[in-house]
Amino acid sequence: MNWSEKIASYFTGKGLLYVVSDEHNLLSQKAIQETFSQQKCMFHFYEDTVVFREYYELNFRHVDRTERSSLLLVISNNQFNQVPYDVYAQAVFVTLSFNKLFPNLDPAIVRQCPIWVYELIYLAQNSIGYRLNGRETTDFLLNDVCDIHASRIYNLRDLVKAGLLYYDKFDEGLPAFLWEHLKNLLIMPPNQLSADSIKIFQSKEKFIRFFNEKWRQYVHYYIKQAKKQVAESHESYADNLFQDSFLQQYIETYINPIEVPSEISFQQWMLPGLIMQEEKPSIEHSPFKETYKDFNRNDWLRFANELGELQQQQLSKGKHQEIFQADIENANKAFKKWMLENFHQLRSLPVVPKPKMVHQIPHYLARQSNNKVALIVLDGMSFTQWHMIKSHLNNNDWKYEEDALFAWVPSVTSVSRQALFSGKEPRFFPGTITSTYKEKSLWTAFWEEQGFSKQNIAFEKSLGLAHYNQKDLAYQLSPAIRIYGAVIDVVDQFMHGATQGLQSVQSELNTWLQSDYLTLFIEDLMNAGFEVYLTADHGNVECIGRGRIAQGVTVESKGERARIYSSLNIRNHTANEQPDTISWDDTSLPSDYHVLLADKNSAFVPKYQKIVTHGGIHIEEMIVPFIKVSR
Repeated sequence: MNWSEKIASYFTGKGLLYVVSDEHNLLSQKAIQETFSQQKCMFHFYEDTVVFREYYELNFRHVDRTERSSLLLVISNNQFNQVPYDVYAQAVFVTLSFNKLFPNLDPAIVRQCPIWVYELIYLAQNSIGYRLNGRETTDFLLNDVCDIHASRIYNLRDLVKAGLLYYDKFDEGLPAFLWEHLKNLLIMPPNQLSADSIKIFQSKEKFIRFFNEKWRQYVHYYIKQAKKQVAESHESYADNLFQDSFLQQYIETYINPIEVPSEISFQQWMLPGLIMQEEKPSIEHSPFKETYKDFNRNDWLRFANELGELQQQQLSKGKHQEIFQADIENANKAFKKWMLENFHQLRSLPVVPKPKMVHQIPHYLARQSNNKVALIVLDGMSFTQWHMIKSHLNNNDWKYEEDALFAWVPSVTSVSRQALFSGKEPRFFPGTITSTYKEKSLWTAFWEEQGFSKQNIAFEKSLGLAHYNQKDLAYQLSPAIRIYGAVIDVVDQFMHGATQGLQSVQSELNTWLQSDYLTLFIEDLMNAGFEVYLTADHGNVECIGRGRIAQGVTVESKGERARIYSSLNIRNHTANEQPDTISWDDTSLPSDYHVLLADKNSAFVPKYQKIVTHGGIHIEEMIVPFIKVSR
């Protein structure tokens, strides 16, 4: 007898009225309902007396018992007294309780399981010969139902094997309380595995991301060893995972193939996880010049794009930007001079034919066709990340209109992104210049001024970190939505967690792109009739700590690249004491908003600490992509 048949066995009478207390929603399962349908049983989930009365009178009461189906009137939590008395008097009462269904298990523990686990518990419980307490029930669920045995997991390889076997059977992650129990078992000696690695059991998506990241590390090291860039050491191959023949069998199932240079000779078992491609040639010419004295705005926009492409090529080869750091410093020195002399003129330039600054983007979009418009802001994306993203998106038959524009100074989210969504200079939102909580209302207000109603406008942020689900997106809420603003936060999060500089951002972004979140997002928007634009509020730059400035309450905001003062005197005094800083003054900022920037590639963090951040006027922070994606 299977699970569905077990539930149905309580309702074998012909033409009877059952009142069923189903506090665990067992009867909502499709498989169980199909079994009841075969037994010719009807369901009515009791919510409203009038609705029930009409259903009861038409479908049950006046039908001869020999001809009618049994009726299950489903209530919750044993509230039998809510049933009308005439129904109550003739009904058969059934309570579907865990004590009845799982007599040897602790019901308080079983209650914590999601509904899809119940059938598995039922099938496994025949091996139990006595009543289990709470701890024993938890161990039974982990070991006998989910087939995960902590006592057999000694290292990361064993953990991944257990994950592969688990997800061969189940599409869902472990229930939260079982995951906590497993974590507590495995972080203790002798296992001492990291809590982060055990997160592979929280969801299949997390497992796939972890497995693909280990594969990327393995292939990256394999290529370096093949090129004799490192000494051969199997221990460095992503914790030796893929030297295991059992794990190799799952490459085709779980690995998103990654591009590799065709001149490397790979082992046969690796090929399902690889895409052979000729190494991309470097850009035709170096963007660097001996002098930049004649550079204008368009020259700097073109330079930023080319620099991003060159830097992306170097990072994809496992090289660091230090190989041309001197060239970047020389260019950025000239860019800084240009910014100090010319930035104030940018905001007066016309929006057409293309926007020049991020706050002009909504104005530009409002001048476009009458089609629906979607603006996707990848928070913190520089041209370096754009060229990586573009390489991934190129797998689709899409076209790109690529432009570049300037962020605001300081190049921080609360200033530049708020300007982007409001369509205003920062001086027009002084009350919220240190936060982003009003972005939705500012975005809505702009488009209402263009003649749209609130029902036509949608906005959301914090996208990209969960599994992609089109139904969860705000533009799906109503067919009336024509204007959609969205923020994907992953680049900014990868940036602020980068322990190895831009190489870490590259690695994290590559793993995220393999999930196809962005591809699916753009494809669904285009299918829904939107014109799709991608941009960023600011870029990012790899920096080295110059040391903190200890000032306490005299400073309003202590950013990594920008410090904000309400007192001009204190800002100027600090600038005089800190020669490697830039005093930034601009009438586009609020009158009590005085900015001190870290110069060059320095940051207001402990000395020699390497970070990827933003806030200053480095060319990689200030010039960002503006892309239209189309078929």
